[in-house]
Amino acid sequence: MSLRIFRRWAAKLEPWVVILILLGLLGVNAHPLIDKALKAGSYAILPVLMIGRWKKWIYVATLDIPVLLLSLMPGVSAIWSTSADYSIDDFKGVLRATLFGIYLAVGYSLKGQMQVFSWVFGIGTVLSLVLTLGLPGYGVSGDFWIGIYEYKNQASLMMALAAILFLIKALNQKQKPWIFWILFSMALVQLVLTQGKTCYAIFANSLCLLPLYNSAKQKHYKMRMFFILIISLALGISTVLLINNLEFIIVDTLGKSMDFNGRTEIWTLVMDKVYERPWLGYGAGGFWTSKHALYVIHNTWAGGDGEIGISPGKALFNAHSGYLDLLAQYGFIGCGLLLVSLVTILLRIVAVSASTAAIETFWMLQTLIALFSVNVTERLGLIHYNTLWTIYVAIALSTALEHKRIANTVKGNQ
Repeated sequence: MSLRIFRRWAAKLEPWVVILILLGLLGVNAHPLIDKALKAGSYAILPVLMIGRWKKWIYVATLDIPVLLLSLMPGVSAIWSTSADYSIDDFKGVLRATLFGIYLAVGYSLKGQMQVFSWVFGIGTVLSLVLTLGLPGYGVSGDFWIGIYEYKNQASLMMALAAILFLIKALNQKQKPWIFWILFSMALVQLVLTQGKTCYAIFANSLCLLPLYNSAKQKHYKMRMFFILIISLALGISTVLLINNLEFIIVDTLGKSMDFNGRTEIWTLVMDKVYERPWLGYGAGGFWTSKHALYVIHNTWAGGDGEIGISPGKALFNAHSGYLDLLAQYGFIGCGLLLVSLVTILLRIVAVSASTAAIETFWMLQTLIALFSVNVTERLGLIHYNTLWTIYVAIALSTALEHKRIANTVKGNQ
């Protein structure tokens, strides 16, 4: 009897423990002891989550081979890495984030995953507001609002993702939608306070995509094709407008210089080094911890900051672009694999949306667009050891499962 009670309580506590860990792995500005405890606990809980379900874990993990290869790449890159120890450390974190993504795909439906991340972002949104207002000096960095997160750009992305999620929930929730309207308002206000202009654009783009969901809900074949054509047209128009109005958008609207606040200088020098090892790069964590990074650091504004370097105790620099950092670490082969993965997932999302018109797949589409957009000028969540990579893996594997289920249903009805 006692064993039955223990199992029942364990089943109830499991999702809350996972939610807490996922929140912590987003990069919360917590006490170092709390951070270490969360990371240690995340490794400890994974074997427990896998007990009795390891066969299904293997089955689900192999449904998306590009994602599986991307998750293993940090470990494999230790073979050619200029800093093998850093590559192994990165691999441990990426593997953990990947396993949590597999766990979500195995244990939760698309609706269930959306619910999990509603709690993750909801807790983050509320804590950011309450703690920043209640604790003097906490949650603010200079003139920027960062809430419970470590730095401005990370906080702005979290609030953008939270606002997108809560807006979708508020518009489609039949019971107590006011809860999500409140959470949406809290996230939107904090997004503005972070002054993250890139994430302003990401959120604005998500608003433009909202009408597409109504088209996707139409079951008629022509309407499904219309939905796909509208996406293609919207992306094409957006690209043309961006290219032809780049200076106006950057200088006049976003208030930034045409060199992206010094980023283009860094990007040029990083690419010089990428071409020295173009195919496989310098390995996970290998570039910015090696002497090759000094070429970039000493020839840009980074060289004027004594805290930035490659030796122990120094803050590691980055390319201020997720894609360039991936090129430096994994070369064109790694980035090409990521592109194949993204295109595959997007095609699956469109296919699943055309069949089910589920709100969850639309949220996944919005999240993917936000994640890949922000990495133009930031490194957040691409083959990384945080919850954003967990979200990517969960989306990839969950849509693969759903797509396979739909295909089997169609095949069975024939």
